[in-house]
Amino acid sequence: MTCAILFHRNGEESHKKDPYMSAAQKYIPVWKDEYPIHSYQVDVSNNATLGVLCQLMQESAWNHAEHLELGFSHLNRKNFIWVLCRQLVKMYSFPKWGDMIQVHTWPTAKDKLFCYRDFRISDSVGSAIGEATTTWFVIDLASRKPQRTDSYFHVDLPEDVEHVFPGKLHKLHPVSSTANTSLVQVTYGDLDRNEHVNNVRYIDWILNGLLLDYLKTHELKEMEVNYLSEAVYDDEILVYSEKKEASNFFHSLIRKRDNTELCRARTAWERKSK
Repeated sequence: MTCAILFHRNGEESHKKDPYMSAAQKYIPVWKDEYPIHSYQVDVSNNATLGVLCQLMQESAWNHAEHLELGFSHLNRKNFIWVLCRQLVKMYSFPKWGDMIQVHTWPTAKDKLFCYRDFRISDSVGSAIGEATTTWFVIDLASRKPQRTDSYFHVDLPEDVEHVFPGKLHKLHPVSSTANTSLVQVTYGDLDRNEHVNNVRYIDWILNGLLLDYLKTHELKEMEVNYLSEAVYDDEILVYSEKKEASNFFHSLIRKRDNTELCRARTAWERKSK
C-alpha cells in the first residue's frame, strides 16, 4: 500500500492512502495544504498580506520537498540548503480574515543549476485567487557555492507538467538614484534559522516603503522579485521605490555599509473600487 504524509493545520501528520497514486508511484506530484487566515495576518483592508501568502506558499514548498526527500532534513546531511532566487506572484483576489485557502504546489522543471516550482492559491471552493512561479538553487553552506542539480535532485518530473505562466523569469531593471528612499535595520525577529533575513521580510520592507494613502487606495496585483544577496543582523537597508507608470513601481534594497544590492522587485497595482 502506497501512503502519503499529509500535513494538517495543527501540525500533526497523518498517513493516508492517496487515491490518485498507483502502487508504482512513490511521490505525490502535486502537493496540497489548507490554511485558515487569522486576524493577525490581514491588513487595514482585512486582506491577507502578500507576505503572509508567500510564507504559506513557502511552507507548502518545504512540506512537498520533505515528501520528495529533497527537504531540509535530507539536504542538511550534505550541508546543502535551498535558496530562492526569483519569484513572480499574481493575485486575482485576496483572502480575508476567517477564509480558508488551499495552496497547491509542484516542481515544474530543472536544468544544470536551477529548479523551478509553481503554486496555485485557491479559495474554499477551489477557485484560483492567485498563482506564482519560483526559481531555486542549492548551495553548500560552507563554500556558499551553487551545486549542480544532479548532485541532489533525483525525482522524475512528469512530461505534461503544468506551468502557471509561460517562460522563465528574467533579471529586473535597477532603479534610478532619484527613487524615493526609506531605511530599515535588521533585528532579531527578521532572522531565520540560518541567521540571515528570510526572503519574505524583503517583500514586507518593499511594500512598507510605499505611502499609506497609496496602499489604502490600491490593491497589489503582481509582484516579481530577484533575490541577489543575503542580509544579516544589524544591517542597515536602504529601500528604494521608483514609480514608472501609473500603476507600476520598481524597487531595490541596498545594504548601506557596502552598497551591496540585496534584491530588485517590480510591483503592479490596481486602484480599488469605492
